[in-house]
Amino acid sequence: MQKGRRSSSHREGLGLFKDGSPHLRGAPRGLLHFYALLSIARKPMRGYDVMKEIEVKTEGAWRPGPGAVYPVFQKLAKQGYIKAQKKGRGAIPRVLYEITPTGLENIADAKRMMKSSTERWSFMGRLFIDLMEPEELVRFVLTTSELQIELVHMIVGSDRSGLADQDRLFILRQYRLSLERELTQAAELIKKIEGRTPSQKAATGGAALEERTA
Repeated sequence: MQKGRRSSSHREGLGLFKDGSPHLRGAPRGLLHFYALLSIARKPMRGYDVMKEIEVKTEGAWRPGPGAVYPVFQKLAKQGYIKAQKKGRGAIPRVLYEITPTGLENIADAKRMMKSSTERWSFMGRLFIDLMEPEELVRFVLTTSELQIELVHMIVGSDRSGLADQDRLFILRQYRLSLERELTQAAELIKKIEGRTPSQKAATGGAALEERTA
């Protein structure tokens, strides 16, 4: 590893457990609420089941404890999105949580909002660029590029995605075309920037960027 570069386990937002494994310093607000609801919609679950599923899917990077999960379950039940059902016999029956019709409606609304947010990103992207400093833009581009690659591998390579092989092939072929176009454009931009004179580079901030990335 080159000096000064951080491994993927040391990205911003990640820390390390005592055993050296990475963990999230703070999951996005509301993520546990929505993921718990979505998991229970797939099948009745206990709080412990949700905790273990998150830990397995994130490879231990996110390990929400009972103090985080059970208050979320209580809130979801109070809102009428899930309901508790006692299963089994004996002195201590298992309590499984099931989704309600109101919970399914909430999931549908959340998915529509996420889809709308994704579609608006292309229009809002320029505003975010204007708000960032050059150093932040460098980190943003490198991080999002790496995350996009990881996301494609996770979706296509995971059996949990539920994708048929035909869909996996379609995603991979489209992704390959996108990469080929990006490589061509990147090569053209590199040639254009490298052909500038030192004064032109300084005027556009190129000299400073080269010093930071050297």
